[in-house]
Amino acid sequence: MIALKNNIMKKKLLLFIFFLGSLFAHGQNEYAILIKSKITSNSVWPGNDYSGFHQITAGTNSCYIGFFEENYKDDLYCFFYVTGNPTELTFNEVLGGSPICGQIKRTTPYNKDTFPGWFFSGCLANSQIMPIHITKPDTNPKCNEDLITLRNGWEWQYKLGDGKWNDFPAQFQQQSLISFKIKDLPGYTDQTTVHFQTGYQKQFTNIVTYTLIPCSPKLDNTSDENFTTCSYSNGGVTFTFSRPLENGEKYLFTRTLVGSGFFTSAPSNDPNIEKISELSYKWKNIPPGQYEFKYQTQFENNTPSTLSTISKFTIKPQTALTFTATAVQPACSTDKGGIQISVQGGTAPYFYILNDETESIDGEIVPKKIKLPDSNLIPITTDGDHTVKIVDSFNCEEQ
Repeated sequence: MIALKNNIMKKKLLLFIFFLGSLFAHGQNEYAILIKSKITSNSVWPGNDYSGFHQITAGTNSCYIGFFEENYKDDLYCFFYVTGNPTELTFNEVLGGSPICGQIKRTTPYNKDTFPGWFFSGCLANSQIMPIHITKPDTNPKCNEDLITLRNGWEWQYKLGDGKWNDFPAQFQQQSLISFKIKDLPGYTDQTTVHFQTGYQKQFTNIVTYTLIPCSPKLDNTSDENFTTCSYSNGGVTFTFSRPLENGEKYLFTRTLVGSGFFTSAPSNDPNIEKISELSYKWKNIPPGQYEFKYQTQFENNTPSTLSTISKFTIKPQTALTFTATAVQPACSTDKGGIQISVQGGTAPYFYILNDETESIDGEIVPKKIKLPDSNLIPITTDGDHTVKIVDSFNCEEQ
């Protein structure tokens, strides 16, 4: 049994030397495979009857893991770069002294750009076969508050701007998928690029770079309910944001009518955008309907901020203003008559214009509006025919 173990050790050393030679010949590459293996819990060690090895091959590249009594409790790893365009992975398990399993061989299709990983269940040990190649960013550029997710890695590093490579904090290491915000990376200040790489024991594959742009202000509140000014006109909606605009910064608003695909865009200096306060802006003259809304900001040098997520708002048609007028005759010659008004719809308070009277306000001749009394009775002091028009607080009329 001892001689058999020594023979296996020699084979292990030869294979390991071959693997290192292949690694040094190829150097850093864009794609790699990492294997994590461990003796199965149901494996029993009568002497060294279960000593053996795992070997995985992709094209002309391979790596090897040897198993012995002294490492049966450990997670064991091997890493190799993939060169060329192999279409298949081959996995071998060889047991040196087992009369039960002997040798197990498995193959699986392989595409270096889409390989999702593989799990090998062996007689002696199980192996997790992982691709090492960071997938391209989902969107680029990003702002420092965006959540970034990187896949197909194991040990992770980042570089801010033209600085040095840094290891990710410990909680991100030995993870095939990590999610984080750039603002939380140690050492981040206001860099405009950030780079990422992954690998195993300082052997890295491809580098992925994000360009960083300012973050849009957060949308704190959208006014609701929103009605048209009149039943026959358009309405508006007010947005309140988390911070004021900086010097030279403006909003770019976009709304899309749900179900139509029709969209309208406007900057914050558009005539239909009213600045209510440093944080709030009202988009006016919007037809009734349900809308999807998104926004970003832009600086004078045309540098954009990140595009917001989509929110929704609704413009509802205002209830139409209608009214009835009833003449109230004086009981005797000394009494005053009037016109009794009943109003529905529109937006209170209500006003009346009697006999198309006008007045001058700031040099402009306009209809003379008088607030409708709480009694809804318009006093009439002269005999004869009279005309009355009712308008609401937005000058909406009966149609």
